[in-house]
Amino acid sequence: MSFSAYGITESKSKYFKETMETGLYKNAALAYLFSLYVMPQYFGIHSPIFDLTLVRITVIVLMVFILGNYERSMDFKDILHHEKMGPILVPYIIVLVYTMVLRGDVNAFLNPFIEFVELYLLIFIIKKTFGIKRTVQIVIGFIYLLTILGLVEAFIGRSPFSLLKTIPGLYTGRFIRGGHYRIMSSCNHSLGYGLLLISAMPFAAYDFEKDEFNAFRRPFLLILIIVNIFLTGSRSSLGVGLAEAFALLLFSDLKFLKRNLAFFAGGFIIFASFTFIFQNTGFGQYILLQLTSLVDSLFKTELSARYGANVLVLRQSAAYRDLLQQVFTVGWLNPILGIGRQRGFQSMVDGRIVRSIDNFFIAEFVRYAYPGMITYVLFLLVTGLRMLRDAITTRSSLIRMLLICVVFYCLHLYIADSLQTLKYLYLVFALYSCAEKTPYTPPADPCKYIRREGRIHYV
Repeated sequence: MSFSAYGITESKSKYFKETMETGLYKNAALAYLFSLYVMPQYFGIHSPIFDLTLVRITVIVLMVFILGNYERSMDFKDILHHEKMGPILVPYIIVLVYTMVLRGDVNAFLNPFIEFVELYLLIFIIKKTFGIKRTVQIVIGFIYLLTILGLVEAFIGRSPFSLLKTIPGLYTGRFIRGGHYRIMSSCNHSLGYGLLLISAMPFAAYDFEKDEFNAFRRPFLLILIIVNIFLTGSRSSLGVGLAEAFALLLFSDLKFLKRNLAFFAGGFIIFASFTFIFQNTGFGQYILLQLTSLVDSLFKTELSARYGANVLVLRQSAAYRDLLQQVFTVGWLNPILGIGRQRGFQSMVDGRIVRSIDNFFIAEFVRYAYPGMITYVLFLLVTGLRMLRDAITTRSSLIRMLLICVVFYCLHLYIADSLQTLKYLYLVFALYSCAEKTPYTPPADPCKYIRREGRIHYV
């Protein structure tokens, strides 16, 4: 029987199959983005050897779609060969490999390596599937979802994502400070959610349709992000977040300057008035507690005591930050070979016990010693300087927005470990990799003329 009699040829049948496969691939790419940005690390399939988190599952599915299609596989291979971030990562990957071998710690290599695979997959699907505008639009939708759920979490006193816990040991439970619940969203710690919000805030200011940067482009989303930062109860996230909000105002396109200053002044007056009026309520007290705790941390004051803060705890926190710098002098740490990721750090430092390290760069020193810390900082520094150069030469609002994300996220890493949030930084790097980098050329002066009675008179 011939299908040609019914108007169906072999080529058309093949076309329909390719269309269906392409649709499935795009759904898999979207699922990967969703699982990477929104879903918690503690949701997936638990294994005593290697946990399959949801994002790892979607990575495998996406790789099957890429490697199973010749054109996609060639495109992915081309990205691997020509992506400029690859050579910068080679020294760090060498450190990961010898740490894995000499410490017998597979995760010392595997965990960071999977994150780099995620980075390259992001570059691929942005460049070859969704494009920058669509990807930014999707990410902004995710940010809306997370910040609205953050308000729900503050109301119910528990992360809605905690209901999805299927992998033990990653969900760390509820955090309370000064009698107030600290939201954590899909992250495994309130500080991790603070890092996520810091990486997300500049997206609220970017107009992907017009390629413009305006601090008040999405005022509702900006307010949601700032409120969520307050609700994390993290002084470091609040300090970095307020500085970042000021940077958004400072680096907005000049044509928005007057209007943004008016919005900022009006918003500040409304916020100050609201806080003053409701200062004796629980919500007003919470706002004042967060602000005065931040001031106390910066200037060694004790203003937060009148709003219920434990001054002794604040002093201990400040002393702990100073103590962390002494980790470099701990005798049993090898300055060339780190301890890997299999065992945690616990040691006497200057006569006091340190069990956790709230500083990503010091934590990298512990895990991979000086070679690992230096090579990773080099990766961040070179990529950041390239972004700065391209932001200047292209005058691209997109690259300017991404640069602000990187600067303030990395600044926060000085006060917190990455807490499995490097994927948000890598999303920013992937968008930068795919961004147009054509140098800006000022438009030529238009030829001015006056048209009279069909004749052109040049001026």
